[in-house]
Amino acid sequence: MKKIMQLVLGGSLMIGAASCKKYLEIVPKGEKIPQTLADYKPLVESKSAHTFDYTNQAVVANEFYTPQQQQVAINLSTINFNWQEDKSRAELIIDDAAYNGAYAGIFIYNTLVNNVPDAIEGSAAGKAQLVAQARVARSMLYFYLVTSYARMYDAATAASDPAVPFNITGDAEDKPEQVSVQKIYDFILQDVNAALPDLPKTAENAYYANKGAGYAFLSRVHLFMKHYDEAAGFADKALAENSVLFDYPGYYNDNKAVLEKPTLSVNTPKFEFTNPENYIFHYGGSIAQLQGFYASSMRYADSAQYDKGDARLLVNFAPRSLGPTSETIWSYRRNDNVNVGGIRTPEMYYIKAECLARAGKMGEAMAALNTVRRKRILAASYTDVAANTPEEAISLIRRELRCEYRGTGMIYLDYRRFNNDPQYKATITKVEGTRTYSIKPESLMWIMPFSVKALAYNKTLQQNSK
Repeated sequence: MKKIMQLVLGGSLMIGAASCKKYLEIVPKGEKIPQTLADYKPLVESKSAHTFDYTNQAVVANEFYTPQQQQVAINLSTINFNWQEDKSRAELIIDDAAYNGAYAGIFIYNTLVNNVPDAIEGSAAGKAQLVAQARVARSMLYFYLVTSYARMYDAATAASDPAVPFNITGDAEDKPEQVSVQKIYDFILQDVNAALPDLPKTAENAYYANKGAGYAFLSRVHLFMKHYDEAAGFADKALAENSVLFDYPGYYNDNKAVLEKPTLSVNTPKFEFTNPENYIFHYGGSIAQLQGFYASSMRYADSAQYDKGDARLLVNFAPRSLGPTSETIWSYRRNDNVNVGGIRTPEMYYIKAECLARAGKMGEAMAALNTVRRKRILAASYTDVAANTPEEAISLIRRELRCEYRGTGMIYLDYRRFNNDPQYKATITKVEGTRTYSIKPESLMWIMPFSVKALAYNKTLQQNSK
């Protein structure tokens, strides 16, 4: 239990990261070691247990725009943004808050999974539910790591492709073994399926996984494994639990007087944490529990990706002049905590639509996609979209996903998945100023490098990228 103590005191715990401090040997006055179910539950609501930092990943995917005046510097951000494969990123990443934060969260959930069953108070059903919720959240963090720091899942090579350090013992001082991509995916499927029977239909709040979250996460994982029938089936199960979509046009109309002004900061009601779309909520930044999304910008021309009357653009972005450079961009302006690392209902509609399109069911695929669009685009501007081929349908689905999830890392994950699809993978080319940049689907730049400290701490850790 000594290892739980520092966690309760708010220490930052990093499994397999650069260093681990010695744990306290005695309980300081006024502090306590968790012993009852009630003692353990606050650990679930620790922000350290809910942080998925997709900042670097989103930069590689160009979800964030780096203004021209900032591109002259040579740093990790500009190397990622302009896909400069001739420069070493690994040497620039001395420590990695995103990697450390993921393992800090895993340690919290390991603590719950391994210790809650022995809590001295609490019902057996209550203990089983909390363990199940911890299993889902822990697996989501391992999915974040394996899709960020390793090659994408390929059934032919996953058993030999190295992934990330793996530890479920709860001992943060271990130097865990770097396991294969296959082992991580096998563990995720096993752990979440084991959790399903004990997940509640309705959770305490969005920090805790409910039944819908379990189904939704399994849908996502099977999609990345190219198990399209299973992904569609679990998407349907998730939507049977919760199919609600946030009414963006209604929100815009309710706050129209404020949102029509082209101001760079608007004070409108927060809704992200209590959003009825949420299956489970996770933050998106390691330094502050605000995703970089809220400091993000979009290339001015990229607003063309949104349909006329798309309330996501009208609510969240405003044009901003950068002054002496005369460059105009779109700047995020709403203050809220976006659900970056969690799961919301739109994703399930997109997965369902894609799987239906791959099966040749164009009408049903577009019906699922248009269900989301009706809750995103003002009625005066809205028209259904249609597709005649799977390629047309999937192009529309991916466009919609970009409008929905800009700046959250979901576009990065979308690129990574389609980079591994022979039918759809493609080289991306762009122009920045007078220079043209490209990134191939096979580029190692899509893989996040392990930090200098992580490699120094765990000598057996193998770099998967450059």
